[in-house]
Amino acid sequence: MFRPLLISLCLTSTAFATTWTVDDDGKADFDNIQAAVDAVQWQRAAYYDQNYTGTWATDQAMVDHLAYDGYQVLDANALKSWMDARIDDGEPSVVVFCQDVAPDTVAESMDPDCTLRRYLNAGGKIIWYGDIPLYYQGHADGTLTTWGTAGSLAVLGFNASGGPWESGTDVSITADGLEWGLTENWSSVRPAAPIPSGLRVLAFDDAGYPAAWVKHYVNGDTHRGFVRTYDANSVHTERATNVDDIRRLAMYPDPVKPLLVDNQNEADDNIIGAFTYPWYGNPGTSGAWIHWQIHGHNPPSTWSAHYAPNYPNSTWDPSTMLYDSGDVDLLRWQDKLMAQSGLDIAISSWWGIGDSTDDLLLPSARICKSVQWCIYYEMEAYADPSALQIFTDLKWVIDRLGPTKNYAKVDGKWLVFVYIAFEPGTAERWRQAKQMLHDQGYDIYINAYGSGSPLDMPDPWDAIHVYNPTQRQTLTQTIPAGDDSASVSPGYWVTDAAPVLSRDLEAFQNAWEQTVTEAAQSRFLLIETWNEWHEGSCIEPGQRVVHDDVNGFSPTGDDYGLDYIDAIAEQTNTLRWNTSGHRPDVPVTLEAETMVWELGSAAEGTDAWRISSDGTRIGASVQLPFGQESNLRITVRARGVQVNGQAILVNMVLFWAGESLTTWTLNSAEYGLYEHSFSTTGGVKTVEIGLAEIPIGEGDVDIVVDYVDITWVDCVGDINGSGTVDVVDLLVIIDQWGATDSPADVNQDGIVDVSDLLIVVGNWGPCE
Repeated sequence: MFRPLLISLCLTSTAFATTWTVDDDGKADFDNIQAAVDAVQWQRAAYYDQNYTGTWATDQAMVDHLAYDGYQVLDANALKSWMDARIDDGEPSVVVFCQDVAPDTVAESMDPDCTLRRYLNAGGKIIWYGDIPLYYQGHADGTLTTWGTAGSLAVLGFNASGGPWESGTDVSITADGLEWGLTENWSSVRPAAPIPSGLRVLAFDDAGYPAAWVKHYVNGDTHRGFVRTYDANSVHTERATNVDDIRRLAMYPDPVKPLLVDNQNEADDNIIGAFTYPWYGNPGTSGAWIHWQIHGHNPPSTWSAHYAPNYPNSTWDPSTMLYDSGDVDLLRWQDKLMAQSGLDIAISSWWGIGDSTDDLLLPSARICKSVQWCIYYEMEAYADPSALQIFTDLKWVIDRLGPTKNYAKVDGKWLVFVYIAFEPGTAERWRQAKQMLHDQGYDIYINAYGSGSPLDMPDPWDAIHVYNPTQRQTLTQTIPAGDDSASVSPGYWVTDAAPVLSRDLEAFQNAWEQTVTEAAQSRFLLIETWNEWHEGSCIEPGQRVVHDDVNGFSPTGDDYGLDYIDAIAEQTNTLRWNTSGHRPDVPVTLEAETMVWELGSAAEGTDAWRISSDGTRIGASVQLPFGQESNLRITVRARGVQVNGQAILVNMVLFWAGESLTTWTLNSAEYGLYEHSFSTTGGVKTVEIGLAEIPIGEGDVDIVVDYVDITWVDCVGDINGSGTVDVVDLLVIIDQWGATDSPADVNQDGIVDVSDLLIVVGNWGPCE
């Protein structure tokens, strides 16, 4: 039984000059913790010295942006003093090198005793872009001493340029890279060697060499160290270094506000958005089918998205199959797609406090950072909420999502879309709610839609839109002093005998091009929809499937892929709402955060791998970093083969390095997902699947294996080994504060202190 505990802790460090309270009552714990983290004042600096030089990066523009953002600009001598101070006081700090040559004031010698390396060892953070780190030592007279590749080897501890030079291939941003804040790719020319030990890869070139990476120097750390990105210059790419990406890397894991170098108050700033639906669930993630089963469907065998009449007896499903909106990998995948499309905002369907759409909105806003988020308030159409209810709902949403720095604003006001708003009495309720929110310091901007006339009630609406995916293109009617919206739809077909609006890529392209061409008429350019699969109005990648009584649910191999996303991106590159921070050219490829061992088709009787009871195992070798213990999660999708039409229980064994890890009892009636988490040492390991035994009296039995998925699990900060970093781990930190020999010393620097606290908070939530 966990004993209620109330602790008031006053930290005397200048990094945490506040008093805060932690208890075990649930949500309030995190709020208070977050408030404490927000109180941490990062020491932020930008290095630039006109007396010294750079090679590829001599970036005065970057300096100006960072100075505008509050960074202290340091010359070479000031950089030395600043690093010495951070080594002594240990305050959270970061320095962005706006010249890609380390000055001799901090790179005094080519060894790990120089100031730059000691700063990293003390928990400092360096952001480096451009030429190879430590390839040159710079001097005050503008001359250079060439250290070559030996410089990074001696100072950083590995060869930071061990990959092939001058490849000039566009990078692929990894899941870690997206999480850290990278949005824009580049042409890599100076990658590192293949994944040196301890390197967190943020982007690969097309040959698999790290083009952007993080090297941590404090054990257990997740957000500091030496950060390398953009291994190119203007000679190798036409794209300039992305200042917002640099800013996000510098402040990770804390979200940063976009630089408002463009005036978002200008009415001619076009805002490109798509209506999204975070309401899907499947048994693998949520424990049950959610929303996929509406209209009488029984997923997956009878679920369908009707919108492809040119394919007889076929339907279309998401390319990721019937996904779960809470799946982290799915969200990262969607984030990359949204980035490529050039969207500014995602308008998320919202059905009230405690609804699944409410629960899933927060992780969406935290993970999908290529867009800013806002809600589509659906309650108005069905519940006639009171002004007080509207006030309560919107305050709840803003209080939760505002701190993520990823909730959209227009003209400095929180953006809210409202469905079915132009009914008698509606305007007055929203007028009252808007005033109540204003009185509490919450100013909102409302883009509303409804079946009545907005002209009769322009107040309190700031803009209007039409939600009508049955029409290829729609425009709104101007309201006094308000903004208009234009909308386009790829198609619409629910259960009708014929589609209301047929899917037509060319017609969609033409409608979108016309919308963009005439963008001056509308502030909002809207796509209906991102992923409303039941109505067939989605632009998310889809694949054609067939359903029949014999084989059930079967993909055909036909896939429209990125056709609709590319069609949008072709026109959006020139229309930018500069406060969103997104970039349209992030490659849409799934990076190897997980290693998937694809074995064959899921359909029985085709190419699925079958393991008989003769002792045969199937498997593969896995290369893990030597000398490093790894936390892994293995997921297997499999089922047993029925005998004489009867479902039987089949026991499957998972082997690792020749030893049995676990045994699972398979359901032969349908495929199931089976998971096992464990820790293992480095080296070459084998993973294998086999039968445990032959069920008595059943004769020969097979199992069918669809895939094996091996995922790296980062669980830094999970002190009690629960699989979740939560308030229990935080309380252990507090209880052991100042201890010199404790499991609460997460970074293993010899003492339990604020660094360990930041690691726990930075990794809050289930281990992934």
